[in-house]
Amino acid sequence: MSPPRRIALFLTFACWCGQVQSARAAAGDPVEAAERAYRDVDFEAQRTEARRALEAGNHPPTRLAEIYRLLGIAHAALGQPEAAKQAFLRLLALDPNVELERFLSPRLRSPYMEARGFWDVTSARLGVDAVSLRQPQGATLLRLGDPLGMVARVRLRTAGAKPDVALDLEIEAASELRIVRSQLQRFGNLDVQLELLDEFANVLLVRSLPRAAAPPAEGRRRADPRPELPPAPKLYYPSLFLVSAGAIGVGVGAFAQVLRERKAREWNGAGCEQPGQGTRAEQCSGVDDERTTAQRVAVASYSAGGALLLVGVVSQLLFTHSSTDHRAPGEHQGLTCGSGPGELGLACHTSW
Repeated sequence: MSPPRRIALFLTFACWCGQVQSARAAAGDPVEAAERAYRDVDFEAQRTEARRALEAGNHPPTRLAEIYRLLGIAHAALGQPEAAKQAFLRLLALDPNVELERFLSPRLRSPYMEARGFWDVTSARLGVDAVSLRQPQGATLLRLGDPLGMVARVRLRTAGAKPDVALDLEIEAASELRIVRSQLQRFGNLDVQLELLDEFANVLLVRSLPRAAAPPAEGRRRADPRPELPPAPKLYYPSLFLVSAGAIGVGVGAFAQVLRERKAREWNGAGCEQPGQGTRAEQCSGVDDERTTAQRVAVASYSAGGALLLVGVVSQLLFTHSSTDHRAPGEHQGLTCGSGPGELGLACHTSW
């Protein structure tokens, strides 16, 4: 075979190998293909492969962050700063501490710096808070933080469980979601993970939910590590009336005593000893009468108020003791309000 024909055959074989290698890369992992295109400074292929990887879905948060990094750099290199900024915003939502390579040109880093500036002035972050609610069935309130609107669905799943007891539940995303504990009772011994998913089912965030409490055994109370607190005593309304009246009586007595002391000082003062105007009783007879009246009112008010206070306290103690020992379950004294007719839509009932 002549040398020109050998050279042509070799070039044909090399082109064929290159095409096969490119086809294998395209059919393989798109993230690796995007990384290879980045090293080869082929930003068009980098953007295409990063986009293909994103839309393929089912990536964990760390791999998804790498996809957004490659996508942002490709957009910036191709003169699409706004698209690059959007990719970098999502990158920093997944990993707030990520840094781009220092050797990148300012044109490539500028959209990244704008995205970082957005997060520097934004207090909200991508995340989820789980709050336990005290309800008859028990529930967990999920509050989602999603400033960029990245979350499309929320998935609950159990890790390492057998197929017959595995949990794999997806619900539409919302700012607040309620998970009823009874839905998780059969998974009480398993770790339930909460995953935030984007529109392509990529995992944005993973959190573990508290284990659902197992139902108590029949005839046996649920174990509670906290000490059981005694119930708060109920208020007996007659005793409340007596104590209030006693407090008012003591207050009247204190006021009368102050008035009596003031009149006593006036009676003993120089104003009632004017020379040549008669005796002290003749000069200040009215003052002495007011002092005597105030003294009687103070004594009577103190006596009546003290007696009412004593009776009110004793009656409350007796009522508390009797209601604790002899009252049937569910029976109570006091004021009960609920929905009812009328302009206010409220009806109240009290029993003694």
